[in-house]
Amino acid sequence: MPSQVHSFRKEIKRVVSGLVARLWRRPRISPTELHELRPQRILVVRPHNQMGDMVCATPTFRALREAYPEAEIALVCAPVNHDVVRHSPHLDHVLLFDKRACTRLGPLVEFIGRMRKFDAELAFVLNSVSYSVTSAALAAVSGARWIVGCDSDPFGFDISRHAYSLVMPSFPVMDRHAIDHHLAPLEAVGLGTRDRTTLVVPSVAELERAAEIATTIPGTGDLWIMHPGAAKTANLWPTDRFAEIAKRLVAAGRRVLVLQGPADAEVMIRFRSAMEQLQPEGPGAWRELPTVTVGVCAALLKRADRFLCNDTGLMHVAGAVGAPTLALFGPTDPAHWAPRTRNLHVLRGEDRTPGSLDVELVWRAWNALETTSEMEA
Repeated sequence: MPSQVHSFRKEIKRVVSGLVARLWRRPRISPTELHELRPQRILVVRPHNQMGDMVCATPTFRALREAYPEAEIALVCAPVNHDVVRHSPHLDHVLLFDKRACTRLGPLVEFIGRMRKFDAELAFVLNSVSYSVTSAALAAVSGARWIVGCDSDPFGFDISRHAYSLVMPSFPVMDRHAIDHHLAPLEAVGLGTRDRTTLVVPSVAELERAAEIATTIPGTGDLWIMHPGAAKTANLWPTDRFAEIAKRLVAAGRRVLVLQGPADAEVMIRFRSAMEQLQPEGPGAWRELPTVTVGVCAALLKRADRFLCNDTGLMHVAGAVGAPTLALFGPTDPAHWAPRTRNLHVLRGEDRTPGSLDVELVWRAWNALETTSEMEA
């Protein structure tokens, strides 16, 4: 019954969105005409809420900046990704779209007003392996004269053929690295970039905050950072094994900092419990850091001697700042999702679960990790 209700709702959504799209028709343009446009203001709509996915999408903003160097570019994004993009040199404005809050009329009207005040002439609707009707609707009500977006047909919607000025191809299957996957639609219409590195830029205040935090961990040695959490349960390496690694580091005299995110409360309860049972003793010290901004995490990772994490959002942040990282993978294919950095080493469970990785393997790999920074390499 729930699946039938879901299918019925999707069908209603498909029919209604298709009818409304016919009222949102925009003038057609060709790829050549797109290149010849000289818009003063460009709106990019990408309100997805996965942090790692947004980090992998940062080269798309570089591609648009290179194509339209004189334009003012604003990004519509979810609040969870604000810290990923707010200091990007490729964006001039970030408009936060809180989808849950905007289910109420007041916040929705207020957001639409801010978006229309930007007065975009050209809008891009970017998607990955799914299609967002909400994104298409936001682009339409933005008032932009031209809308360029991915083909909705492979996802069961006929929005793009009516509401878009130019339709880019969609790629519903992740068949290449996430960075290449995000760029592929733009490249199909001649908008690309040679520089595919991801980018997360901490502010000066966040860099200063990271330096202050680093001084609170006793000792003078290198800073080893770990993050035992993950947004997806299937990506979690057992928490007690993270604790065992932390215990060994303290015994070896290391300074250990444990990061956490807003969704890691249960993981951190288990981690603290495991650390109490292990009672680490030695010349080193460890500290648990309460949730901080992504920018502070990025600034800390820039200072790290090395980083240990699951396949999760902070792994991509570490890749963007060049932190020497050991990433533990399970069901996700690292060929598609591992950050492209020479400082990354991946371990993947033989049965595609992180739990099949034992402590000794991880301990040896992390200790042997190359620690030359991206800037020095």
